[in-house]
Amino acid sequence: MCGKCDDVLNNEDKVVSCFTCKQFFHTHCQGLSDAKYEILSNQSDSTAIAWFCRTCQITTRGMFQHIANLEVRLKTIEAERQKEKHEITVLQNLVNALNKKIKSLEESLVGVQEIAESNGEQIDTVKDAVTCMLNEIPQTTSIEARFSSIEHSLKQVSSTCISSIESRSSGFENVPTIEVANELDDRERRKGNLILHNVPENASHGTDEEVVKTILKFVLDNEVPTPLEDNEGIRIYRLGRKIPGMNRSIKCHLKSENLCEQLLLQSRKLTKSQEFCQVVLQPDLTFHQRIHIKQLVRERKRRNNLALEKNEEADWIIRDGKLYRKRDIYV
Repeated sequence: MCGKCDDVLNNEDKVVSCFTCKQFFHTHCQGLSDAKYEILSNQSDSTAIAWFCRTCQITTRGMFQHIANLEVRLKTIEAERQKEKHEITVLQNLVNALNKKIKSLEESLVGVQEIAESNGEQIDTVKDAVTCMLNEIPQTTSIEARFSSIEHSLKQVSSTCISSIESRSSGFENVPTIEVANELDDRERRKGNLILHNVPENASHGTDEEVVKTILKFVLDNEVPTPLEDNEGIRIYRLGRKIPGMNRSIKCHLKSENLCEQLLLQSRKLTKSQEFCQVVLQPDLTFHQRIHIKQLVRERKRRNNLALEKNEEADWIIRDGKLYRKRDIYV
């Protein structure tokens, strides 16, 4: 029977079936043209075209619109999911970076603790020195004299302690706390090194080892300490890439830190040498120490220029990693 007119369907009638409700209809009941009927009749299973009756078309249109809206919503949700996935990755990287910083801070705290313990040892040394000095003061001395002696002793010990701490912390003004421990370790490693500038770089003066030993012996008044006699007690090599017409600096590693200090203290003797008067001996400074020295040099120049503008004596000098006026030192 036709789903529209309820008449019996004969073999001679042109009949079509609705894809949704599965009912059969006369083509003329659904207003379907003969051309469209021919297309629907001649299609195969693989290329089947879905046809909907007028009643189902209204329902199906709304359903398709709903499906289309769902597809748009699904695409939006997928885009949001990708965005959240990216944000999670960024947050994870941030957490990893924070964990690294926390680890570095923990290592820095260990270094700071070591510094504090070292200063604590110096404080204990001060206490012992004061106790020793107090014991050396005669008990028969008057109270005023004992107080005066104690005050003088405390000034001496505190001055020594402060100088020691300042010498260790010199150049740390702009160094992050996290690098202080590494900086101190680097300074300790460099204590046995010397840097020699303007040492001739040619064979006529002999090998670098021979020339350096000759220079160091001259500074020490021809006294030959054991490290200079021992071939394994000194290591010498040029710094940087060789440039024609220029003498590269030499790094000299000695086993004895005391010998390095002695050579630096007496290095001015080289100005009296005819052959090596241009040679300069300097300590092996760390990166932060070199920056600190450059800043001091610029500041010294600025202050001296300012003094000259005021018709004053330009007497600013650098001593022990700090700026002083000669008038304040040589009183």
